[in-house]
Amino acid sequence: MCLVALTGMTLLSCTGNKELAETIKFYVGSSNGSLSHSIYLCELNPANGAFAVLDSFAGAKGGSYLDFSPEGNYLFSINQAPLDQEGKHASVTSFSIDPRSLALRTINSQSSEGEDICHINCSKKGDYIFAANYGSGHATALPVRADGTIATASSVVVGSGNGPVENRQQGPHAHQVMLDPGQNFLLVPDLGCDRVMIYAFDSEKGELSTNPAQPFFPLLAGAGPRHLAFHPDGNSLYIVNELNSTITACRYNGSDGTIREVNTLSTVEEGHEGMRYPAAVRVHPNGRYVYASTRGENSCITTFEIEADKSLTLIQVMEQVPNWPRDFNVDPSGKLMLVAGERSDEIRLYKIDPETGLLSETESLVKVPAPASVLFVQ
Repeated sequence: MCLVALTGMTLLSCTGNKELAETIKFYVGSSNGSLSHSIYLCELNPANGAFAVLDSFAGAKGGSYLDFSPEGNYLFSINQAPLDQEGKHASVTSFSIDPRSLALRTINSQSSEGEDICHINCSKKGDYIFAANYGSGHATALPVRADGTIATASSVVVGSGNGPVENRQQGPHAHQVMLDPGQNFLLVPDLGCDRVMIYAFDSEKGELSTNPAQPFFPLLAGAGPRHLAFHPDGNSLYIVNELNSTITACRYNGSDGTIREVNTLSTVEEGHEGMRYPAAVRVHPNGRYVYASTRGENSCITTFEIEADKSLTLIQVMEQVPNWPRDFNVDPSGKLMLVAGERSDEIRLYKIDPETGLLSETESLVKVPAPASVLFVQ
């Protein structure tokens, strides 16, 4: 294990501090593939806004996206280090979590059966981990044993088609994997073919198959769907589209895995100049607001209010957030947001008014190299 000191920050001990019970702990995945340690354990004292990096861990090269097992005893990470002899396929790595110190111990790694892995998602039972492979377009299901060991892939699927953006949409690019709340369908936003692919999932066999009721949900040509998030009620979802800077509100039918559009809005205000590439989307725990990050010279977090019909209305654009916010997350209380600036090597704290959904700035930040995901310990 390796401790990382912070300029202008107090490095706290993992044990022996009574104030730790009042702090919020979280893991950060870094996309910097040259680091020997790419997963960080951090904490925040919400009373005074003080951050600390408690520890860092090896075992996953460029471990930019993370997910927990449902009991919180295992952590999974994407791993850019190849396992196959040809060196093309990336991998998924499993770690055990020490219940006291939250330190990580590597269990094993398994091939993602695709190239350029970019996202993972664990099932609610903890018996499968799914992987999205951007480069090859493949989505993969990998069984997870009771001891946290990842087995070889039980199913691999790939989208089809392309889009009008020549340098980004020559073919399928799976950008996220997300099991629906009922755990019966795997949704895969595919940036390359302007579709959210929908696969029926047989958990007994570990097999993914095309959903007969709706094989995919189409987005506008050149939209480039990247990530989606479900509403707490499970009957609606929200998709951020990277290439045309929009967010699409949808109704979702969990009985047959079908999606229909409600409305689509821009993630930036009119007149926004420069690059604008949406990245992450989160629904507030109270189910009243949706947040989306947009990367660019003027990176921003946009707040949308959810109307009665689950459509969205833009109510705030918080500009000049940490550069290139590839991810952000809302803490379980719904009062705090951490925004990870991948290109500014920092995570900054924002406050949320749960009644209005609006963000307010703070001066609190922590320096972490190329932060690409934030995962709260619950």
